[in-house]
Amino acid sequence: MDTTARRTPKIRLAILTSGRLPVPATKGGAVETKLDYILDYNARHHVMDITVYSIKPDKDIDKSTPENHYVFFRIDTLWDRLMRKILSWTGTFKYYDSHIEYFLSKCIHHVKGQRYDAILLANRPGYALRLAHQVKSPLIIQIDNDYLNPDIYRVKEMMEASSLVIACSDYLRRRALEVKCDREVSIVTVHNGIDIKRFIEAVPLDRARLGLTNDDFVVIFSGRLTKEKGIVELINAVKLLQHIPELKLIILGASFYGKDTQTSPFLLKLQQEAEPIKERVVFTGFIDYAQMPSYLKMADLAVVPSVWEEPFGLTVVEAMAAGVPLITTRCGGIPEICEGVAEMVERENIVEHLANAIADLYQNPAKRERMAKVAQERSRLFDKDTFARNFLTSIIEPSLQSI
Repeated sequence: MDTTARRTPKIRLAILTSGRLPVPATKGGAVETKLDYILDYNARHHVMDITVYSIKPDKDIDKSTPENHYVFFRIDTLWDRLMRKILSWTGTFKYYDSHIEYFLSKCIHHVKGQRYDAILLANRPGYALRLAHQVKSPLIIQIDNDYLNPDIYRVKEMMEASSLVIACSDYLRRRALEVKCDREVSIVTVHNGIDIKRFIEAVPLDRARLGLTNDDFVVIFSGRLTKEKGIVELINAVKLLQHIPELKLIILGASFYGKDTQTSPFLLKLQQEAEPIKERVVFTGFIDYAQMPSYLKMADLAVVPSVWEEPFGLTVVEAMAAGVPLITTRCGGIPEICEGVAEMVERENIVEHLANAIADLYQNPAKRERMAKVAQERSRLFDKDTFARNFLTSIIEPSLQSI
């Protein structure tokens, strides 16, 4: 008997990243971080042969393994800036800006010389419009935002150019299914994940660092400070709770992933809204993600008051994993994460709903304890390894062997 058993060759997968942030995720980014989770899992479990195309990281970092390979492009040299300028003048490609389209041009030039079994477009469905005419490899579109729905420019072309769409929530999957295509396109859901262990095992931050005491009832918000996140509504809800003098609102975050170089108009608005209760509100500014678990752990209650159709809601999972009782809104993909283990409020009359929910949980510590326990248990469904395994499986699933 031949002892050299024939092995099925690994799928050769290319991943085209955003052209904005690097992978490895040295500058953060939700999509980039989840790609790191996939690559880390692949390095440990040897599932595929993966090549990542990315802008060059700002740090010298080598995460290559026998299964994972990286192709980095510089797009910020003097020559690159000149070429991007020419690209913008010619107007040859108009789906994304010249910065992203220039990065894609470099990717296409390299990919055309390779033989990949599939090419994954990481939250960049517009790449498909050019790749479909340049490569023979099947295209897989992965979306973390509402980029595939009937109102999107050239959406039918993008979807019909692909063999598979992977959405991060059923909400986004339903939106993509609304697009009427001339041929069937497989659309699946793979829920996002985080490093659950980091949040479960974190040590709570010393409240004194924020001027808080153990007697304070700490309500925490984490996330980007943008209108759609509902932070104005949360501040106004706290204004209605003057009968809870020990309530303190901690607002973690900046307007754009910690890149703010000056106070944004929206942050100024938030500070103005909070002025009447300024002694009860703490703006921390940008917090490094590595410290986020400790901040969440020291809170009595987390609130994620999104007022838009949140595609998924990583901050929801983070609060759950930290073992903090949660109030959030019923919108987008959020119910898929926490229905039944969090206090869900409607967006209509949201300020009043938030105030009532906060007051109710303030008055019921036993209820908070029960919610925290079941929420933390539910969060294990969204662990990074579970996400990575499900993501890779969705590509090699028997029913998708056509790709």
